[in-house]
Amino acid sequence: MLPIRKKIAAGAGLVMVTAGIAALTQTAGPASSASPALARQAKAAVTVSIVPGVIDPGSSLKKARSAKWAVIGKFAANKAGKKATLQRQSGSSWVTEGKVEIDKKGLALFAVPPASASKPVTYRVDGPGSPSAPVITSSWGTPIDFVDDFSGRRLNLANWQHRAQDYFPESQRGCSKGDPRAVKVGKGTAQLSVLVDKSVTKLCRPKKPNRDVIFGKFRYRLNANIGTGGTHGIRYGVVAARIKFNPLQGQHASLWMQPTYINGSTQAAVQGTEIDIIEWFGKDTPSGGLTSFVYAPSYGGKKIGLGGDGWIKDPEQYLMNEKDDFYKRYHVYSVEWTPSAYIFRIDGQETGRITKASSISRVLEYPILSILSSDYELAKLPDRDEKKNLPQTMNVDWIKTWQSPTGIIPSTP
Repeated sequence: MLPIRKKIAAGAGLVMVTAGIAALTQTAGPASSASPALARQAKAAVTVSIVPGVIDPGSSLKKARSAKWAVIGKFAANKAGKKATLQRQSGSSWVTEGKVEIDKKGLALFAVPPASASKPVTYRVDGPGSPSAPVITSSWGTPIDFVDDFSGRRLNLANWQHRAQDYFPESQRGCSKGDPRAVKVGKGTAQLSVLVDKSVTKLCRPKKPNRDVIFGKFRYRLNANIGTGGTHGIRYGVVAARIKFNPLQGQHASLWMQPTYINGSTQAAVQGTEIDIIEWFGKDTPSGGLTSFVYAPSYGGKKIGLGGDGWIKDPEQYLMNEKDDFYKRYHVYSVEWTPSAYIFRIDGQETGRITKASSISRVLEYPILSILSSDYELAKLPDRDEKKNLPQTMNVDWIKTWQSPTGIIPSTP
């Protein structure tokens, strides 16, 4: 019997392909709207899709361009446990690149190394029944793709803006605010932190919502909260970041998105959604510590989460081994956003998807990286020991967006 923290290759039906080259494709994911490539596969036992740059767990720092791509075969659920094969076309023959066991969701996941878009490759997935139709590689790249490897000595303000630099009690952040002092860049990472605000000597006494009771008495906090709202946006495609989270509770670290423009509509398709790609609430959180959900429409809309409550079930299954944890090593957290779904992944392994039509944004949105200390979290810092346990820091190795060419819209409304 495998341990709870299965190795990635076993836990998600993933094989790391080291031979051959990767597919760069615009083929939509399993839940995306129908495309000619998928239509041709309608009679096959398996459909195939490719997702760019979403697999790269480990301890050392990397570049976004080195992240492996996910080739995903989708079978019927009753094929679970059987073997699937990734094949690459070579002349008139098909060369086997790797084999993997189909998981309980009917997915066979293959990790392939990236390659130049100028060298097209044809892939297919074979297994029980007939193979998938061939998928010919093409570039996801567009002129508005965005990447930051944080290779400089300071945050590039040509790309990023510091957000929410005021206290917001109505959002349960009356004791904390965004501040540039909580963001540092160096040695190949962005270090986003929660700090004690040493410029304020008085204590904060946040009240519980609608109650004349306080959570406690705490030092004021400075939070890291950065976004690309004024510079880079995306509509449909993939957003991914390689992150090593902070260890402790008392704050939550996030990769998320918000609409670039606000128009006050009550429809998600028009107003957009808040897309919380991943949120980490710290180790020993009873529900596992990781959530993914959307607010539809954005800015106070209805919360729609994975599995209903947003918590990722049994998150340990997405770790590399028993020694791994989300605050010990880097993992790639991503969303594939299509006209019909948000598909959430950790290192290419699908954690869940949201397909409710009224929750799908159809407008330009931008990525955000933050670590925020909400009022209700402050008492969860171990022993409430601010001197010992702050700062808490999330490290971001890189972030990248892959815009779907079919989703490009003008940069101004």
